[in-house]
Amino acid sequence: MTINWQVETYDSLPSTQDAAKEKAQAGAEQGLVVQALEQTGGKGRHGREWVSPKGNLYLSILLRPECQAQQAGQLSFVAALALSAVLDEYLDDKSQKILKWPNDVLLAGKKCAGILLETELSENKVEWLVIGIGLNVVSAPDIGTALQDYTDKPLILDEIRDALLDHLGSYYALWRSKGFSEIRSLWLERAHKPGTELQIKLGERLNQSYFHDIDENGNLLLRSDSGEIQVITAGDVYALSD
Repeated sequence: MTINWQVETYDSLPSTQDAAKEKAQAGAEQGLVVQALEQTGGKGRHGREWVSPKGNLYLSILLRPECQAQQAGQLSFVAALALSAVLDEYLDDKSQKILKWPNDVLLAGKKCAGILLETELSENKVEWLVIGIGLNVVSAPDIGTALQDYTDKPLILDEIRDALLDHLGSYYALWRSKGFSEIRSLWLERAHKPGTELQIKLGERLNQSYFHDIDENGNLLLRSDSGEIQVITAGDVYALSD
């Protein structure tokens, strides 16, 4: 299945995510991509702000996967693999890159890219899904990092965007044809190694445990010191070595 990407680029938007959702609700076709050179109200997970100055990549992608609601989160891992693949084209040292559950890309332990998924459901089926992607190309907040610090290659925003969409189309096709199992395996190869000590914030509580796996639904599996496996469906995760 080949997606015909239709890219709409704007000098500035409050939020590519909001713009793409409005177009989805109005009946836009799968493959619409809303890109802004800057955002004045960029969105991260849990309502956080995504700082969005010019020079970085900000886009939201409309898909209509026709899947069950419980499968929607799997597309976060599809998008993470696409981001990982495009970064591999630029990184001088790929070992510095880690995919962090559920939807971040780290370089040398700092956040370089993030993914935000939002969906419209009807009778437990996904009507549409919008994937928001922010990639720090030339600048980042103090707690993050930017791709330019890890490569000597020229960073041309349109080329990075087009490569990302190419990889996303390929991994999306793999997910459609083979299901989540292969996506899961590929993601795990690029994630923290089993046994990595993690800290996870659940509401106001901080728990410390060890990365074990992700399950067939993309939930995080943590192992305690006693060997007990805990299933995490949502939360903020930090590797203590990051």
